[in-house]
Amino acid sequence: MSNLKKKKILLAGLTGLAVFLMLTPSTSAASKKKSAGSDPYGINKILKKLMAKKKVSPKQHVQLDIFLKPQNQSQLTDEIYNVNTPGKPNFKQFYTPSSFRAKFGQPAKVTGQYKPYLAKYHLKSHVFSNGLIIKVSGSAKNINKAFSTNLETAKYHNNPVQFSSKKPKMPAELADNVLTVLGITNLNTRAGGLAKKNKTKVKKPEKKYAPSKFSDRYQLQPLYDKGYEGQGQTVGIISFAGFKKSDVTHFWKSEGVNSNPNRITIKKISSPSSQPTNDALSQVETTVDAQQAGAIAPKANVRVYHSNFSDVGMVNVFATAFDENKAGSLSLSWGINGYMTHYLKNNKMLTPVYGQVMNIVMAQGALQGVSTFVASGDSGALGQGIGGKIGPISIPNYSTYAFFPADNPWVTTTGGTTLPFSKKIKKGIKVSVDKERAWGGDYMFNAYAKGRHDLLNNIKLYSYAMAGGGGGISHLYNTPQYQEGVPGVNTFNARQYVSNLMQPRMNPVLVSGTDYGRNYPDVSANADPLTGYDLYDKALGGWQVTGGTSFVAPQFNGATAVMNSGKGQRMGLWNTQIYQLAQDKDKNPFTVMDSTTNNSNLYYTGQPGKIYNQATGLGTVNFEKLYDSYQ
Repeated sequence: MSNLKKKKILLAGLTGLAVFLMLTPSTSAASKKKSAGSDPYGINKILKKLMAKKKVSPKQHVQLDIFLKPQNQSQLTDEIYNVNTPGKPNFKQFYTPSSFRAKFGQPAKVTGQYKPYLAKYHLKSHVFSNGLIIKVSGSAKNINKAFSTNLETAKYHNNPVQFSSKKPKMPAELADNVLTVLGITNLNTRAGGLAKKNKTKVKKPEKKYAPSKFSDRYQLQPLYDKGYEGQGQTVGIISFAGFKKSDVTHFWKSEGVNSNPNRITIKKISSPSSQPTNDALSQVETTVDAQQAGAIAPKANVRVYHSNFSDVGMVNVFATAFDENKAGSLSLSWGINGYMTHYLKNNKMLTPVYGQVMNIVMAQGALQGVSTFVASGDSGALGQGIGGKIGPISIPNYSTYAFFPADNPWVTTTGGTTLPFSKKIKKGIKVSVDKERAWGGDYMFNAYAKGRHDLLNNIKLYSYAMAGGGGGISHLYNTPQYQEGVPGVNTFNARQYVSNLMQPRMNPVLVSGTDYGRNYPDVSANADPLTGYDLYDKALGGWQVTGGTSFVAPQFNGATAVMNSGKGQRMGLWNTQIYQLAQDKDKNPFTVMDSTTNNSNLYYTGQPGKIYNQATGLGTVNFEKLYDSYQ
């Protein structure tokens, strides 16, 4: 996620239904300068706002999704490996949206039964092409009648179509096919805000911050030299904010690539939102994604899928992209702190099967050969939460919460590194990095020790010190087959670089352990804002230099389009092949970062001699070698 955008606090949500909250450290502690007490980080206040009920007018327009149970669900995982793994009988025989529905979606005779029932309550409905999602819209009054609930007090129950103490009205033959209903609960529409983002303004773009830094450092240039530039490909951008085409085309023109505005198309997907994320600062995220993906793949088209940020929105925006099947690769630079998903689920405000729902949605993309990249986040391995209470005092919990949906097994998650540099950040305070390492602000801690007062009173410097590439071990999803047995997966080295009071810890001891779940990220590249990239946004002052893993996701998106244009076919889900290649001494295209010192994402470090670590995944990529080895 871009440093401009998400390494501070982002609170985002959806319209009067369920809310998502991404909570990452940095600015909150520095700007508010709160000491330990009743609510040191303002989290308790946020949660109270989150759970505060809102009056819902009977006439209010409401939208939700009925998500149906897939057919043959037990075969989904095996089939993903079947079409994405060399040597399997159906390797590269990717599904189409219609063949996906035929095998895994519900047929028209099933989905068609819902329309008459919903119409009886004057509700409109639309069935997605995958045969799994029925979009429902209408007045709150009629939603309440159809689902036997009250949107002001609705809660999720074990019964997927019951949201209050009343028994559901939906006929059994319809309810039996429902996995869950998304967006039924009602939350406060003002549940949060966006923190101010850091940026470094520059007068004009400089080559040392250009996207070519990525293509040169990670050996993508040799593929350009062969004429592979993404021609005939479409890169898809999943986003929850709009953007100005002119900012993107101006950037491309300055970088010397095709700046025809016809390269960019936008698909808007209607969905509810309790907190709009389409403000000028949020739009930077979409701008970054389009600029980077289109510059790395200079002859590819760019298709932006824009929805509101919500449980409904995230499902619908991905499902729309997969149903269209235009983009051979996608990237997402937004996410949710795992603490909040657990909190909402435990309070029955988010369906308990939301992880399963997203797994099914992302499985469609993997079966269709779409390579999907998700940024791992910019707060390192750590996230804020509340561990408990002593009377009125909330005990902070600054722990290794996973980042959703970066932890999904059917996406390739992109982490962050810091390139070698030396810079005087303030008078008498100098920081330097000798070799490429995991992105984590601990390399600033010696400077912190020398100028603690200066650092704590400078929001920008403090936020840099508390930032890093996301990564860890998720307990939402089991360890996927492609990670099983890979040295370093489910084992870890770590150093607790940040205290529960969000203070840097000097020289923390190395601890080792084991865990089990989906390990992420999978790959990494330069993301540190201090070694970052150009961005152009006229509304925010023009040219800036910034960073974040949300640069890396669209860069890998564009690089995939480049490789697809050379191979003449989709690469598909990367993960089934790259973990095999990483274990092949002759074909391994990765540079692992395995040091236990000067190499952390504020918690996880390298594991010497092992292929994988949770700070940078398999490491950085030599794209020329990956292209030659990838089947």
